[in-house]
Amino acid sequence: MSCRCASHAGSWYTENGSELSRQLDLWLSKADLTHGPARAIIAPHAGYSYCGACAAFAYRQVSPVVVKRIFILGPSHHVRLGGCALSSLDKYQTPLYDLTIDKQIYAELEATRQFERMDVQTDEEEHSIEMHLPYIAKVMEE
Repeated sequence: MSCRCASHAGSWYTENGSELSRQLDLWLSKADLTHGPARAIIAPHAGYSYCGACAAFAYRQVSPVVVKRIFILGPSHHVRLGGCALSSLDKYQTPLYDLTIDKQIYAELEATRQFERMDVQTDEEEHSIEMHLPYIAKVMEE
């Protein structure tokens, strides 16, 4: 299976899984559960030193008991897209553990002819999706 590497780990957030887990736990513990369990959230996608604590308030509303599938929408900062794009890989790497992409859902989305595929380089250069992956891994591990 092909895996999108965590290309921004070590610069936009720590690449150390134990340290990242502790950091996310701390931020999540300081965020109140006010609107959960959420069906949709909006969270920032900058480096964790800028918005990691803020993102915790959104991800604190996610319950792994209720949520079984997560869709991440993010802008493209490096490549102009004519519409929406899907990863061409099978997994997303995080310092915590790898997240598997639901290929059946991808096939259904592609069948609409409204989606294109990103090549690996474009996928790994873009940070907007990656910045959500460690938080998703953390809240869904419960």
